[in-house]
Amino acid sequence: MWVAVVAYLLAMLGIGVWATKFIKTTDDYLLAGRRLGVVLAAATLAATHYGGGFVLGGASWGVTYGVGGFWYGAACGIGLALLGLTFAKLSRALALYTVPELLRMRYRGYSVQAISALLSLLALVGIIGAQVWAAGAVFEAMGLPGLWGSVLATVIFIIYTAISGLWAVTLTDFVQIILGTLGVIIAAALALASVGGLAGVESRLNELYTTGVISSPSSEYFNIFSPGTSVIVLTLAATVMYTLIGQDFYQRLFASKDEKTAARASLLSGIFLIIVSFIPAIAGMAALALSPSPQELIASPRVAIPHLILITLGPAVGALFIAAILAAVMSTADSLLLAATSHVVRDFYYRFNPKITDKQMLRLSIVVTVIVGIFSLVTALTVRGIIELLIYSYDLYTSGVFVPLVLGLVWKRATKEGAVAGMISGFIASLMGIMGYIPAEIYEMIYVWGALVSLIVMVVVSLITKPTQPEENLAKLLKWS
Repeated sequence: MWVAVVAYLLAMLGIGVWATKFIKTTDDYLLAGRRLGVVLAAATLAATHYGGGFVLGGASWGVTYGVGGFWYGAACGIGLALLGLTFAKLSRALALYTVPELLRMRYRGYSVQAISALLSLLALVGIIGAQVWAAGAVFEAMGLPGLWGSVLATVIFIIYTAISGLWAVTLTDFVQIILGTLGVIIAAALALASVGGLAGVESRLNELYTTGVISSPSSEYFNIFSPGTSVIVLTLAATVMYTLIGQDFYQRLFASKDEKTAARASLLSGIFLIIVSFIPAIAGMAALALSPSPQELIASPRVAIPHLILITLGPAVGALFIAAILAAVMSTADSLLLAATSHVVRDFYYRFNPKITDKQMLRLSIVVTVIVGIFSLVTALTVRGIIELLIYSYDLYTSGVFVPLVLGLVWKRATKEGAVAGMISGFIASLMGIMGYIPAEIYEMIYVWGALVSLIVMVVVSLITKPTQPEENLAKLLKWS
């Protein structure tokens, strides 16, 4: 089993080494030379979402909710499709490196750029840490040491990302999205065949319901709205909000060869994710139906996909498809790592050292990638509680940055003071929710609450302060001048 997984990891490393021949400038490293076509751009955009959350989380929801578990994956796809229909062309036309740079252009203030970059950087480091643990869970499902599996997988993606930047990430993402998708589809199909198709799943779920193992009848598992309206709406809101402002997504738009490519790639990747979002949920249901110990699976539903693969395919062949799940985890982690590097070198270092040469910037980017990767790994493995706290910065970033960015691009009256006030108030409101001072029965409520506060404060402050005109290039693209 180790042989197949290690072979896969070494293959990813080999792709990274091969991609070094494309790296000559900082643009090559951070943005793949801004030469990505529709296929590669769409693949790397989809792979950024198609990670531990999409696959393992979707299967987990399948165990809990049934086909209604598709909503998380669908939200990812809807977010990318909306990004393609709204800000994709605009962002690529500006030829920037980061989302905070876009905010600086809109509000003509470094304070806005610095605050948003810091929040995004903290969120990215936290989510990388979560991917480290997701990799460990995959190895544990195979009966292998999760700790060393986490270390091995993380070191591999740090190396190939560090040596070849977005070219390595894009090329490995292309391979990983194919492997990850095929692996889950084949495992789900074989599982359904083993249990007698959807009718067999329904029969088994009825049996589990009758014996009290599960609390819902099979009809509820086949109800697309089974998570409930509030969970569905808030999941859609939270995921779409982050997708519309996430540095990891915009970096792919900035790397596209032109504006039309950026928009088409984002739209295509969104459609793809919506289509395949049903697969992890169905796989989770099949895993529950096939499991010899359904109580254990219900108690730990995130292992549903690895559990299913090993049951249906056995340890030898199953290891190949476990590698596919690992591919999904790594495709998200490497994207986050390079996005974090962009914040450090562009939003912080370059701001205070604008005379740095391109060769120096390239070397700095490589060093920062290694440092951020190692820091995320060590922090995740030694102080897991900190990583769990940092993951909340994902909420803090979205609550603070979503309104200033989106409202700023559609409302001429927005001001720098309003944007700063909106960021800070959204951050504080979300933090209060995380700390329990504001009741939030559903996790995603934190996003919505923080963004609502940010909206109210930003509008009020903007109306009592002088409007801030965007920089000339942005004003022309927005047709405000």
